[in-house]
Amino acid sequence: MKTKPQTTAKQSQKPAGYKQKNETISLYFSLAGIIALTFIVFSPALNNEFVSWDDYNYIRDNAVIRDLSLKNILHIFHYKTFIMGNYHPLTIISYAIEYKLFGIQPLYYHLNNILLHLANVWLVGYILWLLTRKQTIVIVGTLLFAIHPMRVESVVWAAERKDVLYTLFYLLALLQYIYYSSGEKEKAKHYGYSMFFFLLSILSKGQAVVLPLTFILIDYWRTGEFSIRRLTDKIPFFILSLIFGLLAVTAQSSSLTAQRLEHHTLFKRILYANYNIIAYFIKLIYPYKLACLYGYPPENKMWQVFVSPFIVLSATVYLILRHRNNKPVVFGVLFFLSTIFIVIQLLPIGNAIIADRYTYIPYIGLFFMIALLITGYIEKYPARRKTVNTIFYIQIGVFCIASFNQSQTWRNNETLWNQALKINPLEPIAHSSLGLYYIDLKQYQRGIDHIMKSIENSNAFSEVFKSYNNLGKAYSEMNEHRKALNAFNKALAVAPGFGDALFNRGLTYTDMRLYDSAIADFTYVLNTLQPGHPESYYSRGLAYRNSDRLDSAIADYTRAIKVRPTYSDALTNRGNIYFMRSQYDLAIQDYNLAIKYNPNDANAWLNRSKTYYVKREYTKAFSDAQKVREINPTIEPQYYQMLQQLLSGAPK
Repeated sequence: MKTKPQTTAKQSQKPAGYKQKNETISLYFSLAGIIALTFIVFSPALNNEFVSWDDYNYIRDNAVIRDLSLKNILHIFHYKTFIMGNYHPLTIISYAIEYKLFGIQPLYYHLNNILLHLANVWLVGYILWLLTRKQTIVIVGTLLFAIHPMRVESVVWAAERKDVLYTLFYLLALLQYIYYSSGEKEKAKHYGYSMFFFLLSILSKGQAVVLPLTFILIDYWRTGEFSIRRLTDKIPFFILSLIFGLLAVTAQSSSLTAQRLEHHTLFKRILYANYNIIAYFIKLIYPYKLACLYGYPPENKMWQVFVSPFIVLSATVYLILRHRNNKPVVFGVLFFLSTIFIVIQLLPIGNAIIADRYTYIPYIGLFFMIALLITGYIEKYPARRKTVNTIFYIQIGVFCIASFNQSQTWRNNETLWNQALKINPLEPIAHSSLGLYYIDLKQYQRGIDHIMKSIENSNAFSEVFKSYNNLGKAYSEMNEHRKALNAFNKALAVAPGFGDALFNRGLTYTDMRLYDSAIADFTYVLNTLQPGHPESYYSRGLAYRNSDRLDSAIADYTRAIKVRPTYSDALTNRGNIYFMRSQYDLAIQDYNLAIKYNPNDANAWLNRSKTYYVKREYTKAFSDAQKVREINPTIEPQYYQMLQQLLSGAPK
């Protein structure tokens, strides 16, 4: 009789253990399913190209990422190394690693962005589980974070690597803080890990400086109150935030774009901040008309800006009076506000009034709030569970389709900027960027038409100097050099330190055979604006070569090659000068390297062939000439025929 109670007690413990184990297994399967769905939703990005919206500056044309030496890594981490007006060395290092492994192939950069987002999805789900231990909350909150259309920009835009990377470390720091604050063993270890991941997050993107405020909200979630006594352990985090916050401000002020931004009055910035808050709440519920760029409201819609403070104030009063003790609402709203306040234009940070990417972390708080409210509603009204679930999953399906389609708008410059123009047909940055895209396709008149539209709206466009530069580029390629110079001069009149305009004006001077003027522009770029710029060394070398200053030309080609060892054009042109000087072995060495780095460089093959010919190595000369014929049969066919006839009777 005594054994029965023991057996019963033992058996009663098994279901609890099994239940906990089953919950964990079910949670992992749910998260795995969400991750698989998320990958499918964002898979169109794997076919996307790099776009002119910062991808070129961060990746395609960024010489900094082409060197993974210790010296360059230290340079990237130097506190004065700013890229595009930002200090985010870990993000740049991630690009450098990809370049080392894959070169400039968009697929891998987009794939890694998606993989980082998937890691963040898992972390969000796990953190929600630690905070609630309710699987329904985890599924709802994680699904919304994973596939909401406002995620698209952060995930599929290669240049926005900083978002998914800083969030990874942000969430890891938050996870360690949860362990630390929940009384886990080895509290000092978890605190140290949290500080370490916080540092990595800040080094990936400056927006991470708000993390200590999230810690305060975690304390509130656990205790139900805000306490000054619990601020002590946050002090080291706040100090780090202050240091990197000041560095971020310095980096922003160094940007030419930031210097050209319209500086609004404090009153107007407050108006825009309230307008932004409302816009982000609307896009949370109704993510419609998404684009990579949202300009400031035109004059006929400024009334929306002026009424926004009254709406925000009314909502605030309502929340305080009705929901100040509602923990999900307080936590969710304060999480959102505390993580987004630095990017709502209280400080000018760009040409866009709002941006989808700014919500990547802030929306987590609102998604958590929605998950809590939905779960609470179902628990209160269990008979309505099926209806609520149906509505929710229909909405998730709509979001999946919207995110899938929005991912495709980032396919290339044409799709990206046409989408922006659908939202705002007068958007000057979109017209300027689309114009440059058509210019690169040699559709000059089409490109010029778009650029002229961007210039027409220059009063609202702080980067009009870029439009003038693009216009000059079009005219230069059309051999209308005087018009090109006029456009470049207008760009420099607006922004005297704009290196691209100086560089392009130098190229135009070279085409006009005004070599001294070209050399002066390239020299100014190298000495003042972009030290070590390989294209400027190479272009100045061409100007020296065309003006018969061969020693100076060799010196500049060599400098360009030192900065970029794979610079095949510089190698070919230096080899040409060696050939002219009868230094045939040196010429062949350069041609060999040029061919190694660019096997389709017909000029390198042709010039090496001619070098072998001069050295009477006719078989090698003919072999190279055959390669030229394969690449482009129209290049010097008479030379090929001459070698063919000569070789038939020449000594081998």
